Amino acid sequence: MSRSLRIVHIVGSAFAGGWAFHPLCLLRDAGHDVFLVCPEEGPLPERARAAGIPTRIEPFPRRIRHARSAAAYIARVASWLRRERIDVVHNHLAPTNVWGRLAARVAGVPVRLTQWPGPLPLEIPASRRIEMALAPLDSAIIAASTATRRIYEACGVMRGRIRLIYYGFPFDPFDPTLDGAPIRREFGIAPDAPLVTMIAYMYSPMKERSLRGLNVFDGIGLKGHEILIEAAAHVRASLPNVRFLIVGDALAPGEAENYKQKLYRMVADLDLQQTVLFAGKRTDIPAILAASDVAAVPSLSENVGGAVEPLLMERPVVASAVGGLPDVVRDGETGYLIPPRDPGALADALLHTLTLPAAARRAMGRRGRAIVQELFDINRVALNEERIFYYLRGEPVCATSAL
Repeated sequence: MSRSLRIVHIVGSAFAGGWAFHPLCLLRDAGHDVFLVCPEEGPLPERARAAGIPTRIEPFPRRIRHARSAAAYIARVASWLRRERIDVVHNHLAPTNVWGRLAARVAGVPVRLTQWPGPLPLEIPASRRIEMALAPLDSAIIAASTATRRIYEACGVMRGRIRLIYYGFPFDPFDPTLDGAPIRREFGIAPDAPLVTMIAYMYSPMKERSLRGLNVFDGIGLKGHEILIEAAAHVRASLPNVRFLIVGDALAPGEAENYKQKLYRMVADLDLQQTVLFAGKRTDIPAILAASDVAAVPSLSENVGGAVEPLLMERPVVASAVGGLPDVVRDGETGYLIPPRDPGALADALLHTLTLPAAARRAMGRRGRAIVQELFDINRVALNEERIFYYLRGEPVCATSAL
């Protein structure tokens, strides 16, 4: 029988979601000792502590050039890793994927892994070069989509040591039989009005200097809110009673808040105030989706964000053909794929989907739910991670694992 492991997740944001939290709980329940390291206080460390997971706050340097603070961070974390006799370090999100890697290597941790939640850092030439220089420090790379795996393989780094594991989460809240009527009443949407939803944080456009060589953004927000709003005007011309519900808020004050106000102005300038509705931050996402006919994911770069939840609710998805979205949005099967940054194509695909018979949309949604259940089951994800940990240590997987 394999011994239990001492596993730490070093996560680059205290606002990371359940994908960073749930695997730790399952690994703990399987008998492993688990720990969390975060750069600051926030929802993630609060949840971890409430679940009894030891949590350490370690602020990290925000810039590569901050050599002195970087060296101090690496020394502190490496010392803690040695003291706790950590077997596995699993890094998530920048800049942890720089500093956490170095600390784990300095500490001599036997199993060192890095997982990006999306391919964007690998699509930007400058950050891709940093990543390819640091990747050999890992025992293995975990790709969270086939797009991320392809980029690593194309760069020839870590050949044979890339593992595809999606970020899992619990399916229980996503019940396709939920009644969406209360949501429609709340927002004044008629029962028979076609409803398109988009669920995403409002990320302000990335600075041009950070995207040298990547010319697909051009001042547009990462999630493509502007694309959806422009498409809404086209769809309304054919379906006057259509409604668009944008769920989500600015992730942080400052530029993101200014970006949100820009979106409000865009809706007003296009005279879409009665067509495009802003719901703000919501915690009842399954109910929102239950009220919807189709979900839109017009992102410019993405893992699978925004597509998994609608498919679990058996709603078809129209999405940009970028990143990991084609892993779950199968064109003509679970939804439709469109070129990024193309409001006309988005409008055409939404119109086509909305005018399908309801039974055809439900069939697409059911196929999507089956795919998501296969790829994103949290228990399967945690079990696959555990198997990789043991494999990289040269140990057999415990036959009596609780996972």
